[in-house]
Amino acid sequence: MIPNRRLLIGFAVVIGSATLAWLAWKLPNHASQTSTETAKPALNSAASKGAWDEFDRMLMVLTSGGNALEIENAIGFLDTVTRNGKGLKSTQRAELIAALQRGKPAAMLDGSWSHLFNCACNALATGQPAPDEALLGLLERVAVNDASLVLRLFALQHIGRHFSTASQATQQRLRSLVRQLMNDPSSQTAGTALTLWREWEKSAGPTDLSSFDLSHGIAADHGRPVDVRVAALHAIGDDSRVLGLARTIAVDRSQPVILRKVALNLIGRHGDQEDLAALRQCSKESPRLAQAGEPAARSLENRLAGITSPVLRPY
Repeated sequence: MIPNRRLLIGFAVVIGSATLAWLAWKLPNHASQTSTETAKPALNSAASKGAWDEFDRMLMVLTSGGNALEIENAIGFLDTVTRNGKGLKSTQRAELIAALQRGKPAAMLDGSWSHLFNCACNALATGQPAPDEALLGLLERVAVNDASLVLRLFALQHIGRHFSTASQATQQRLRSLVRQLMNDPSSQTAGTALTLWREWEKSAGPTDLSSFDLSHGIAADHGRPVDVRVAALHAIGDDSRVLGLARTIAVDRSQPVILRKVALNLIGRHGDQEDLAALRQCSKESPRLAQAGEPAARSLENRLAGITSPVLRPY
């Protein structure tokens, strides 16, 4: 029995030494991995679901692209930031603006990028008493130079949002940019620019360039894009001085139907007894014109009779 006992003891010593050697080799690597995981949780770990990691994931999508679910989650995060009203940390704001400045990832669809861009700008505007110059610089560049019309329109809308809280020097710079777009005959964003100019005129006071005169001139200009002319009419649609131009456009069969529909709508809002015949005649030309002409005629008749009717829906 004694030899067997010695054999067992020797075997245990060998096994124990091997175990200690294995642990000595394994534990440093394990400790290193543990410290790394503590500093930066794995993306699929429970700890990665905090606000900062959601921001990180969104930023990764903006920078490198992502699948449909990742894009949806990024949009959801940005919308949540906007809704809660607290805004982003200063470091997050800087990173987000930098990501937007780099532009659309090559593999991302234009529509997804436009959606992300708009939501990101909303989030960047949240909780900020004054506009961020870095953000404004980005918006100005996009509004003028980006190849995407949708992005240029989004940028202009966000510029309009920041105008009232900007410094006087910044307001002057933004006015110059918008004026440039309005005066460009080929500009597809001139209509939106006009709308901004008119809003700023109401809130900040008139300038040397009357929004009504400018809008009237663009709406009457056959060389301008149709959607810009439509926007120009809408921009001054609440001003009864537009009636003369509306009368001219409404009965002119060479004009685009959508423009004539807007003109008919404006006649219904500002016209008088003598306009009823033109509204009815135009309504007989086509079902599309009737969509605007018939409600305009009814609204005008009610107004002349002293009956309050619902406000006409603009076309």
